Amino acid sequence: MQIVQIQTDPYRVVTQMALFDFDAHTHRMRLIATAPTVKAEQVLAEMAFEPLMARTVEEMAPPTADELAWLRERIDPDRVVIGKGKTIRS
Repeated sequence: MQIVQIQTDPYRVVTQMALFDFDAHTHRMRLIATAPTVKAEQVLAEMAFEPLMARTVEEMAPPTADELAWLRERIDPDRVVIGKGKTIRS
């Protein structure tokens, strides 16, 4: 039996305000997109540290009806997290 070790690093961090990835060389978090109506400056003001910034910070698309259904019905059916903030509509 051969054991294969796979080393994985963090890939993405998703928050209510933004989407981050990680720089391949420094492994520092990088702001790559913001939620609709949220500006990069708002995200930075809420953070305890300063992330790297993508050359172009995109705006995330709102979730589709299918994505909302998955979130509400399968990922957080008891609304432990979803429902504590603003309502997301598709």
